[in-house]
Amino acid sequence: MCEELSEKEKLEQENFFLKSKIVLENGHYEQFNELDPEIENQFLKNIFEVENAEQKPVYEVLGVNPHDYTDVEQLSKDELKLKLEELINLLEEHSFAYSIFNELPDEVVYNYLTKKFLFDITDVMPEGWVHHLDGCCGDCPSCFQLDYCENKNEIWTPEELDSEIKRRLEEDLNS
Repeated sequence: MCEELSEKEKLEQENFFLKSKIVLENGHYEQFNELDPEIENQFLKNIFEVENAEQKPVYEVLGVNPHDYTDVEQLSKDELKLKLEELINLLEEHSFAYSIFNELPDEVVYNYLTKKFLFDITDVMPEGWVHHLDGCCGDCPSCFQLDYCENKNEIWTPEELDSEIKRRLEEDLNS
């Protein structure tokens, strides 16, 4: 005799299917603790919505012309401050978060954020989710924040870091 599944059991089966699909497509799914099946179901559906959404350049998602953000060298200090403030407000309005060191000069922040305009991102962002622009790529020798970062000192000795930077420069020259 086959019993009818309860709504909760149906939801748990759907969640199992969605998690299995994630494992097949991405190699793993990490669950940190027990979630309410309805919350987990919405979370899993959000993942698929984001993963399958159209990709667009950041400037299209923000609705700006990247040429409106000129090279930092062409801006006065006051213009730079205004443009950077405008850009940060625009990012916040469109659910973007960014992680960079607070001590970075405005010029470095502006360059980093405007270069991100060229990257493709998903055009879909579920409510409460954010696009995250992470300034730390994890590769200290090539990082734009290197001169301002203290974390590098926990990962690299000064000698190792200098040696790796030199090695990469030589490699680039020889290729």
